[in-house]
Amino acid sequence: MTETSRNQRKRLRIGPLVRVLLPSLVTLALVVLLLFTMFFTEFDWQWVTFLAGILFASVLALVSASLKSGWRTARRAAEAVHFKQRLGAEIQQHRATREQLERELALHQQDRARLAKETEAHRLVVASKQAAESRLAMLKLHLEEIAVFVDRDRHCGFHTRRFAAWTGMPSGRIDGIALEEALPPRDAEALRAQLLDAMDGRAGRAELSLARHAGVEQRVVVDFLPQRDASGQVCGTLLLIREPPSLADGAPAPTDQAAAGETEQTDMQLMIADASGNSVYLKSLTEELSGWGNPRERIRQAIRNDGFDLYAQDIVALGMDTPFKTMHELLIRMRDEEQNLVPPGTFLPIAERFSMMPDIDRFVVRKAIAVRAAASSAAHAASAPVLCINLARASIEDRSFPQFVARALEQGGVSGQALCFEIADGDAIANVPEAARFAHELKPLGCRFTLDGFGRSGIGFDHVKTLPLDFLKIDGSIILQILRVPEALAKVRAIQRVCKAIGIRTIAEMVESEDGLARLRAVGVDFAQGFGIAPPRPFP
Repeated sequence: MTETSRNQRKRLRIGPLVRVLLPSLVTLALVVLLLFTMFFTEFDWQWVTFLAGILFASVLALVSASLKSGWRTARRAAEAVHFKQRLGAEIQQHRATREQLERELALHQQDRARLAKETEAHRLVVASKQAAESRLAMLKLHLEEIAVFVDRDRHCGFHTRRFAAWTGMPSGRIDGIALEEALPPRDAEALRAQLLDAMDGRAGRAELSLARHAGVEQRVVVDFLPQRDASGQVCGTLLLIREPPSLADGAPAPTDQAAAGETEQTDMQLMIADASGNSVYLKSLTEELSGWGNPRERIRQAIRNDGFDLYAQDIVALGMDTPFKTMHELLIRMRDEEQNLVPPGTFLPIAERFSMMPDIDRFVVRKAIAVRAAASSAAHAASAPVLCINLARASIEDRSFPQFVARALEQGGVSGQALCFEIADGDAIANVPEAARFAHELKPLGCRFTLDGFGRSGIGFDHVKTLPLDFLKIDGSIILQILRVPEALAKVRAIQRVCKAIGIRTIAEMVESEDGLARLRAVGVDFAQGFGIAPPRPFP
């Protein structure tokens, strides 16, 4: 078999040579024959002419064969070049495909490692959730209070068995349903105003009439206790419902009268009427919230003796066209006697009820300016992040607060561009003229302004266009749902489109994952903030 292949290859090499040499040899023989005929024979010229014609035809055939052979050679050479180019391109494509596969394999390995970490984290979360659910189940069975937790979307979560009995609904049906479904519509509407205040971080108490499932109305006292997560953001409200203390047994004892008089001196009380005509009684929560004997004096000492610590959480730019890449939102924590940190959900409601929030906000402003003034001599002072400070409604309505900020900036030698004040959306809606006055007084100093928690109480831009805003922070209750609820992503896209049209930058808060961050970047949101980017850290 090998010998046959060798013979075939030998014939393939001899064939073209024979096809070229044979016409040449025949033509040469004809030339010799013609010359011999002309000079050594006596043939007639007719035969000579005939032989010359044959010779000429042979020469033409030889030339034609040569041209055809050259054309065939050129064509095959061009085909060879084309084949070589195509082969090179395929080799290059194969190399690129191989490199892409290697990159995808590396990414797959990274995704696999990340998935393993997320699976482990999810397992720990599930275990923690199961333990928490077990504890909550015990609390449901043994707590004697009528209590229910309402999240930012006004859906019911944890609740006690007495709340289930109050509503007349099975406990399994209450979890996840809207508060308006668990309670009669009139009762849910009566709770709405105080519930919105609690979602803004202000604890309160209301006395009003609620209907039990049997249709019998009963006078009750409802405590609205804001619940905060690890970042200090309000994640929901715990409603405690109980019967008011009865005075039908007779007049109070003298000691009770003295205690009542002292309470009237220390507690702020306010009588208002809600939209449904119920008389609502609000007062501050003191020892019930904190366990402190004199919370007002305790907070006053913390302000006087630097008993607060500040934490900063990064707000990072998602695009390339932002004026700066990072901002810091300042969060406040309080130290107790053992130097343990007290969460803001414990002391801020008390401070608000005692009208001490402007004092706390002044403390934060002074400390932020002092830190920035200390860094002003450093080479990187010009690129230092903007400091974002949350303001209470009482501070916005305080006519002397802008003058305090101006004096503090002047004394510290710090530009107003270093500060950005965050105004809660609910506070701005409640008093648009005061919020506009406050912002317009500080704008000439270079201070920036953010509308915080936009979308929490509905989406409307009338007050947004009235205020001189630089940023609008989309509420975390919307951001947390963008990966699983299409309507939430549509809200973010619509808010971003309007803000871009009116010249306001957008900030997404409570961003918890890379997927959510990528979705926000695709929508065009300007800044993002949350534990998925950076947790709060001590400031400075």
